Amino acid sequence: MRRTRPERALARGQEKDQLLLAMIEAKAPYEERRRALVALEKRWLREEKTETGRQRTRRGIAEDLVTLAYSFNKPWLEFGRCLRRVQQLGFSNLALRVHVTCLYVQSLHLFPHRAREAWAMLDDAERRVHRLRLKNPLRREHLESLSHAKRVARVPRPPTR
Repeated sequence: MRRTRPERALARGQEKDQLLLAMIEAKAPYEERRRALVALEKRWLREEKTETGRQRTRRGIAEDLVTLAYSFNKPWLEFGRCLRRVQQLGFSNLALRVHVTCLYVQSLHLFPHRAREAWAMLDDAERRVHRLRLKNPLRREHLESLSHAKRVARVPRPPTR
C-alpha cells in the first residue's frame, strides 16, 4: 500500500529525528553526524520518484546541515558551504529562512568579515516577515526570533556605505 505524501513526510521526520537523537546520545562528532545526514539524503533521493520530491529532500537536509554546522561552531569554510547550498536550493519556507538567518547572524563572531552579507540577509528576512498579515501568529514569532538574533549578535551591524 502506498503512503500519502504527509504520511511519508511524517515517517521521514521521525526517522531523521531518531538518527539525530542516537548521534547525540552517542556524542558523535560533527563529521559523523554530517555523514549520517548525507547518507540519509542519498537513500531518500533514490526512493523519490519526482524531481520536485528530490528538491524537497535536498532542501530539507541542507537546512539541517546549516543547523548542525552552527551547533558545532564550524568556521566559515564549513558553515559557508552549508549556507551556500541552502541559498542555491532555496528555503523550504519562511520559518526556515528566518531560522537560518538567525543562525548566520549569531555565528558572525566566528567569521566577522561576513557581517555585511549576514545583516543584509536578516534585513531581507525581516522584509519578508513584514509582508505576512498582521493577524498571522507566525509574523510575531518570526519578528521575535529576528529581534533576539539582533540582540545577541556579537558582531554589530556594519555602517551603511
